[in-house]
Amino acid sequence: MNRLEALEHFHETYAKEVLNQKIHQVVSLYEQRKEELSLSFIQSFQWICQQANHIEVPQGRIGYITYSMRRTYLMERNYNYIIEAFDKSWFFDPGPCQGVYDAGWAFSFWGELMDELSQLRKPYMNKVIQPDVERFALQAVEEFHQYILQLARDAIGQAVQTPEFKVLRCEDDLEVRIGEYKGISKVVYAAADGILHDSAR
Repeated sequence: MNRLEALEHFHETYAKEVLNQKIHQVVSLYEQRKEELSLSFIQSFQWICQQANHIEVPQGRIGYITYSMRRTYLMERNYNYIIEAFDKSWFFDPGPCQGVYDAGWAFSFWGELMDELSQLRKPYMNKVIQPDVERFALQAVEEFHQYILQLARDAIGQAVQTPEFKVLRCEDDLEVRIGEYKGISKVVYAAADGILHDSAR
């Protein structure tokens, strides 16, 4: 078989199946440890609120709190999301408050996907190469990220009831967003509405 045929065979025979297995493991872990995972998320939210209250924000108030996945981090097997508290100028804020949220509970399975596919490609000799594996894994990132988004949606209702958030100096239309670093993100809480969001914005 030529390279294109080998790649198609690899995807259909191995890659999709291993991905399905890993996503199933994420779902299973999420269901078993949902309370513990929610608590961990809430603690990270409390921490960033606490830090934001101790810094001098030029405009005086926090406008956005974001949790951002970075693909460059994933390729280094760093499964931390960057948490940032910005003023209302968002990415133009010259001095956002930063922290990290460990998303390894979900993305460690993404790392396993990479490792297993790296081994499974070898019988194809050089017709399926490591960059092919990396490309497939990077395309699959969103499937793992959606469980971080789901966790945030499940936990944010409790997170915004914490004392650390209640005393935060924030804009009336503060938003909490989950997404890709300096890319597309979704609102999971909007203070202006006082409600939780399930839709993309």
